[in-house]
Parts: sequence; C-alpha cells; structure tokens
Amino acid sequence: MKAFDFDNTIYRGESSIDLAVYMIRNNKKIILYLPMIFTNLVKYKLCMIGREEMETILNDFCQAVMEDKDEVPRIIERFWQTHAHKLNERILKLIGPEDIIITAGPDVLINGIRDRLHTDHIISSEVDLNSGRFTYLNFKDNKVRRYKELYGNTPIDVFYTDSYNDRALMEISDRVYLVKKGVSIKQIKPFKKRSLQRKLHGKQKSNRKCRHNDCLSDSVCGRTALPDLRLQKGRQDHRSSN
Repeated sequence: MKAFDFDNTIYRGESSIDLAVYMIRNNKKIILYLPMIFTNLVKYKLCMIGREEMETILNDFCQAVMEDKDEVPRIIERFWQTHAHKLNERILKLIGPEDIIITAGPDVLINGIRDRLHTDHIISSEVDLNSGRFTYLNFKDNKVRRYKELYGNTPIDVFYTDSYNDRALMEISDRVYLVKKGVSIKQIKPFKKRSLQRKLHGKQKSNRKCRHNDCLSDSVCGRTALPDLRLQKGRQDHRSSN
C-alpha cells in the first residue's frame, strides 16, 4: 500500500489557505484573519505548532467565517472548478485504488474533489458544519492513530509527503519520499529490508563461490574468501621447474 499526503504533495499549495482566500469574495471578514492564517502557516511549516493550538485556531476561524452553513458546499464546488488544475498529475498517476490519502485538510473540502483522486481510501479532518467546529483534527500523531483504527497493522510500503510534521507516519512506513513544490521527489528513508541486508552482509562486489570449508553458500558469505591453496601450489611448482 502507498500512502499520500494531500497539500503540497497531491495538491500544489495549501488547499485550505487557498479556500480561505477564495471565500473573501463572499465574506470580507476573512481579510482580518489573513495575518493570523499566514503566521500560523509559517509555524506549521517549521513544525512549531501543536495539535491543540492548531485545533483552537481552526475552530475560531471557522465559527467566525462560516455564517451561511448551507452555502459552504456550493462554495467548495465553485472553488474546485477554479482550482482543480493545481492537482499534481505526476503524483496522481502513482495513486491506485488500494492506496490511501491521509490529510489534515477538512473532509468537506477533500470530498469536493474526491472523484479525481483515484482512491476511496481517504482519511481527513472532520468538520461539523452546523456548529462550525472541527470534531476531529487529523494532524501529526492523530494521523497514525486514525490509520491504525481503520487499517490495523496493514504496512505502508511507500509514503509521499512534503512535511516533517508527518514524522509519525514516516516512522511506520518502509520508504518515505519528500515532495518539494510538486517537482522534486527525494527519498529520505530507505527500504528497511534492503538496509538490513546491507547491515548484515556489507558491500559485496565479488560473485565468487565462497571457499570456506564450513560454508555451504553458493555466493560470497560475507567473510574474506580463503586463498585457493591448490592454485598457489601450482604456481610454486611452475616457478621451481623454471
């Protein structure tokens, strides 16, 4: 199974920030919150904000700007009509029906583009539109907690993300790729089994059959191969005859 973050991985940018800016046309009050939004975005990028603080900020913002709850789904539909082009096609091609998307973004936003994401396995934050509050914030350790609630010990073979805020998910993944601006993809965590083989056997360049008398391996066993005494004796006899 492959797992994917959403913002700055599948989506080029921060979708929730883009939505807030987009909503200004319907609610000018959002302009007052922009300094707070961008300040906390920087803190998020630097891994300097905790889950409880993030939850308080989001709840205060949602309750202040979500005046017409019935209008929210229509706003999100129009938002994706103008922002779906920011989906990263390079990453989308990697997503299969059995893969999973794990995001801190709100479900009401992610569900608006769900049919373009190639999988129905999506874990996101949950928002109650009636109260304007987050009932579950899928952030940091909560991502692993919800993943295990739904999928148990199913291993994550490969995880794609843009942020070290996902360190908890990185720790339970065999391989981790860091996505930068949707262009650069760098492996930052190697495949565990391959690493284990390197630790056990070291770097091996020779494919000669091991000459240890106590070794049954058909290849190099990791110990320094013993010299072929018969070959050495043959060379000595040849030099003596000359």
